[in-house]
Amino acid sequence: MRRLTLLPRCAIAYPAALLALAASAGAAPPEALRAPQTANLPLTFERNTGHWPSEVQFVARSGQGALFLTKREMVVSLRKGDKATALRLKLQGSNPKAVASGLEKQPGIVNYFIGNDAKKWRTNVPTYSRARLAGVYPGIDLVTYGAGKSRALEYDFVVEPGADPKRIRMAVSGAKSLRSVDGKLVASTSCGDVTLNRPYAYQTINGVRKQVACSFTLEQNTVAFQVARYDASRPLVVDPTLEYSTLLGGEASDAANGVALDAAGAAVICGKSQSALFPATTGAYQPTHGGGLDAFVTKLNAAGTAADFTTYLGSINDDQALALAVDTDGAITICGYAGDAFPTTAGAFQTANGGFSDAFVSRLNSNGTALVYSTYVGGAFDDTACAVAVDTLGAATICGQAGGAFPTTTGAYDTTHGGTYDVFVTKLNATGTALVYSTLLGGAGSDTAYGIAIDSAGAATICGATTSSTFPVTASYQTTRGSTTDAFVTKLNATGTELVYSTFLGGGGVDYARAIAIGADGNAVVHGYTGSSNFPTTAGAYQTAKFATQDGFITKLNAAGTALIYSTYLGGSSAKYSYGLALAADGAPVVCGYVGGPGFATTADALQATYGSGGDAYIARLDASGATLLYGSFLGGSRAEYALGVALDSAGAATVVGYTGGTGFPTTTGAYQTLFGGGTFDAYVSKISFGATTQPTTITADAVTCYASDTITLTGTLTKTSDSSALSGKTIQFKVNADGSWTNASATTGADGKATLSVTAPATTGGHTVFVRFEGDADYASSTDDAALTVEAPVATTLVADDASAAPSAAVTVSATLTRTTVGSSPGPNPVTGVQLEFRIGDSGAWTNATALTDATGKASASLTAPATAGDATINARWAGNTHYAASSDTATLKVKAPTTITADAVTCYASD
Repeated sequence: MRRLTLLPRCAIAYPAALLALAASAGAAPPEALRAPQTANLPLTFERNTGHWPSEVQFVARSGQGALFLTKREMVVSLRKGDKATALRLKLQGSNPKAVASGLEKQPGIVNYFIGNDAKKWRTNVPTYSRARLAGVYPGIDLVTYGAGKSRALEYDFVVEPGADPKRIRMAVSGAKSLRSVDGKLVASTSCGDVTLNRPYAYQTINGVRKQVACSFTLEQNTVAFQVARYDASRPLVVDPTLEYSTLLGGEASDAANGVALDAAGAAVICGKSQSALFPATTGAYQPTHGGGLDAFVTKLNAAGTAADFTTYLGSINDDQALALAVDTDGAITICGYAGDAFPTTAGAFQTANGGFSDAFVSRLNSNGTALVYSTYVGGAFDDTACAVAVDTLGAATICGQAGGAFPTTTGAYDTTHGGTYDVFVTKLNATGTALVYSTLLGGAGSDTAYGIAIDSAGAATICGATTSSTFPVTASYQTTRGSTTDAFVTKLNATGTELVYSTFLGGGGVDYARAIAIGADGNAVVHGYTGSSNFPTTAGAYQTAKFATQDGFITKLNAAGTALIYSTYLGGSSAKYSYGLALAADGAPVVCGYVGGPGFATTADALQATYGSGGDAYIARLDASGATLLYGSFLGGSRAEYALGVALDSAGAATVVGYTGGTGFPTTTGAYQTLFGGGTFDAYVSKISFGATTQPTTITADAVTCYASDTITLTGTLTKTSDSSALSGKTIQFKVNADGSWTNASATTGADGKATLSVTAPATTGGHTVFVRFEGDADYASSTDDAALTVEAPVATTLVADDASAAPSAAVTVSATLTRTTVGSSPGPNPVTGVQLEFRIGDSGAWTNATALTDATGKASASLTAPATAGDATINARWAGNTHYAASSDTATLKVKAPTTITADAVTCYASD
């Protein structure tokens, strides 16, 4: 039987300014045992070797306090100034014989030398990255660990096949209050609020991550987990995870500018290095620094724990790699700028520098030991290749800026240099020996292309910034420049001879487009930054107003370049620079860049929810419609950090690269390089696995008015929150009143998003509640709603019996008419039809039902026998009532008359007498 791993991983966020957890298991830790400040060290778990109370299994300490883990609870004590309090999470009904063990033993140890009695000393106390309690419930383990820069405690429950996650219940004590806020749980204490972040779950199926809905339930002060149905044969993982994070640098300054992934998901990074001691590998193409600033290329293994290779690429002059692409065979094509003596290969298109610095294109083999080709591409002035894309045949297309006359091809769209800088777009053949095409593109000002993407037909779409009012545009979305500097997006045909479309993109401020990608639908998505308060946005987009002096933007154009599919700002209260972009399989954009202060929009599952200092990198993910922020996080340490490039693997995990200005940048245990190398900055590589990437939903319950015990229809309507479009084929659950049981809809939602269920209404009159919920699935998040269910009291009725007469003991037909009290504006008499009345004569005897139900006038009748004696008798009529109509009765008179005889006398007479 395969094990199922259920990991409702939940970070616990602590009060502001409190760097750590503190704990006490039964007794406060002795003052002499408190650890020194450890805020810059990773959170580790120290095994209890007798220096703590016996029930304690592990201790995790940071800053001013510690977490104590016992076999049946996690206990934290919080300290703020002179205040101290303890918060306990007790595992209700758990196994007191759970087995405690440490995971991922660390090289560090702890020694205690307390007083003069050596018997009380403790030495070589081991430490671990994680602590496990095996068998806390049948088939369920608990694993605790520290996560992220904040060193927050996280905990996973690991559930074996056949085990029931509903067994997991945590009783929270020591809090003044415990409340649910947006799916999180917030415990208020005298030392501030402690937050249990909402759980997120997914399963990896055929290489694709599928979400499983998971949420907290709270009953008084007891917390449990509600997990939707999942594939019990596969692992279930919860929460975004920093899979690895490593520095990359030597004794001087180094930065990573670009990243791409090979077929196995290994990250290949390029950038610049000033370090003679940059960690180049033996056997690499160029293992020694050439001088000044050199380009470098590094390939990490998939786990980020080692470098497959690192090579310099440069000369004694300044050289820098700005972007790269990886072929299907693993060959690596990089581009940037280079001075004299940059390494080129025999037969390359251009083996000598044409001017001050030239663009270059170099292709390394997959193991970094040799150049496939390397060539300059440039003229007599400064030229820089800012981006590169490689087609399925291995041909590289680069774009950037040209400072003057630049090599172009016959028939190219534009062969004449115009302003200070012109855009160039150049396609090389697969061997780097010749140009397929090369064209300029620009106006009278300064124009630069920063991003390039190739579609399935081989056509290049580029983006950048221009100061030229005469920049060439077509009949496109925006034909005039909005300010002194506008972003632009231009698509060339596959031969570089014509524009498919070309458009400005900007408002009244300064706008830069820095990265571009083409989705499976053929439409272009652009990422950049803008100072324009009127940058074009679309209705329903995630952010339609600018928050800071400079915000990011993400814009999706249609394939003709004539309209925006969506366009949104992305920012907060601090200035932001946007650089990297990648598209997920569903078209969702993942972007990265730099933010100069707090206020960037982060999500509840962020790896780093708060701003560091000096400027932080950021990473964000929107949904495919540009309407919802699915993920947002800072990424940084105590100095400035920039994120310049991002790439996604087949499972949607993001590898982000850039540079960090000093110590404190979050790295992971076992990463390739965890210590800052030196200089002004180091490169870094961080891989983040996203958790919930589902789109928010809205479900609406319909109110119901009925009578007691009626058969009623409950209705729930499910829509996408972003655009209110109906979601079909989803199962909706209903229940009546909070203590009821959830029942699946009898049918899934239809094309209109509606699902219905027939149930019996409550038997008691008054107010009730209909609850409706969608549990969520791999694509859409869960949602709930409720509506009023009103059970009305029966309507008052009036019964009028009819008088009758009969001979003694004769059959007599009796009748009565039933009407209801006027309802609303309904005119009278409002007959009650289709019900059965009862009759009897006198005050005793059996009641007889009407021979037929009340007709359209409300009348029904019965056949009875009159009394045997003459005189007046009473006809009794009654309506017994039902859930809709109240009972009523009436009486009438039955006149019983004795039979009479008349006798005629005989007469004898003549005619006409």
